[in-house]
Amino acid sequence: MRRVPPVLALLALGLFGCEAAFDPVVSSDRAYSLSGYLEADADTHWIRVERFDWTTGQAPAAPLDVAVTLEGPDGAAAPLAQEVRQWVSGPAHLFWTTAPVEAGASYRLRARGAEGETTAVVEVPAREAVEVEVVPGPNNCPVEVFVRAERVADVQTRYRLQRPGGPVVERRFSHLSSLERLPDGRFRAVIFSGNDTATFRPGIDTVVASDVVVAAATDAWPETVGITLERSLFADGAVENGDGFVGGVLTDRTPFTPVYSAGFSCMSDR
Repeated sequence: MRRVPPVLALLALGLFGCEAAFDPVVSSDRAYSLSGYLEADADTHWIRVERFDWTTGQAPAAPLDVAVTLEGPDGAAAPLAQEVRQWVSGPAHLFWTTAPVEAGASYRLRARGAEGETTAVVEVPAREAVEVEVVPGPNNCPVEVFVRAERVADVQTRYRLQRPGGPVVERRFSHLSSLERLPDGRFRAVIFSGNDTATFRPGIDTVVASDVVVAAATDAWPETVGITLERSLFADGAVENGDGFVGGVLTDRTPFTPVYSAGFSCMSDR
């Protein structure tokens, strides 16, 4: 099987006196790049699959000739349907399924085609391994979120907005940049919701619901602050015969009352 992705071997340029021939093209058995995440109890799961040897230019807009399946704990394999979407960076080959994903279970994602076979094992955290506490701040103080889990994939605020004559839409804001690990092993994030709501249009966007959503993961998720659920496409994980990252998350949703002005002063009694 021939794989010819180009590689940069800058260190070889510094090997003075070495007479060995330098070949800038190295063969590889990597077939596909997998990226995305599986969410326990979600009704639909999306995974992006691309051929590994597309290293320059854009991928073609035609569907991939590849079969993608999700194997559950019982060994049953659910096929994923393919959808090609046009992004700013070019066509994206997305595969989706409505197969159930349960907390505390392990799944295997498999992509098989003419290029070979790439697989990824996805671990979803158990419910009893995740504890979330959302503490609203008094007198316009920020909301504190405490999480006990092996990893925290993201902490988001999600707002459902009603616009006159239009549908209800959801806006999401990540607060993972504030995440820290406390001495007792828990994670803590701080949310200034006024900075979120300041982006809404007065008199047009009416908040009909607001939630703090925590996505907890196992220790298979990268221990890297800044990798949100959406940016998991750029992570690098344990994918066999390929590259990319596919993780498993368990989400906890807690309603909260947001503040409607940015830059407010916090007057805490503590």
